[in-house]
Amino acid sequence: MKPKGQSGDRIAVAFGSLAYVGFFPMAPATLASAIATGVFAAVMPLSGPVSAALVGALFLAGVWSCERIERLYGHDPSAAVMDEVCGMAITLAWVPITAATLVLGFFLFRVFDVLKLWPGRAAERVHGGWGIMLDDVVAGIYAALVLQVCCRLWPNMQIQAWHWGVLGAGTIVLFLFRKPLLRKYGKPPTLRGARR
Repeated sequence: MKPKGQSGDRIAVAFGSLAYVGFFPMAPATLASAIATGVFAAVMPLSGPVSAALVGALFLAGVWSCERIERLYGHDPSAAVMDEVCGMAITLAWVPITAATLVLGFFLFRVFDVLKLWPGRAAERVHGGWGIMLDDVVAGIYAALVLQVCCRLWPNMQIQAWHWGVLGAGTIVLFLFRKPLLRKYGKPPTLRGARR
């Protein structure tokens, strides 16, 4: 989809939609989270302060870009996926980057993003770019805390062959029951669209 508006709006749409991934017709939020996971696999082994600065920069740029995208495409549009990118950055910022932490971090973030635990639901109701970004920041914090606990309980966490079977089965179950789960935990029907 061709972005609307002036050049500043076009830059905001390109950034906030993660180079137009947000316009993908199916589950753009999940796709953006997966792409962000792959990117952060290379970026996040940086030092703690650099990771913190990266998260802060993503958040502020996300507020700016998502604000403009919302003004162009309506309330919390599916095109705005920089919130997912920021949420994944928070999830992975302070853990050792391995195949296990990447897969578990992605899974945890997507679950918490759908569940919208307190104060995620309230944050989502904030208007503009802040609201778009804040609920995913909350999901990222929850995912990061659980991932930190997992890394401390299992410091040499690795993905074994049987884990892929469990992850595959879980993915199939989530896919089969996605509609009732979204009805119960997702956005209200008028706002949900195709984000997840």
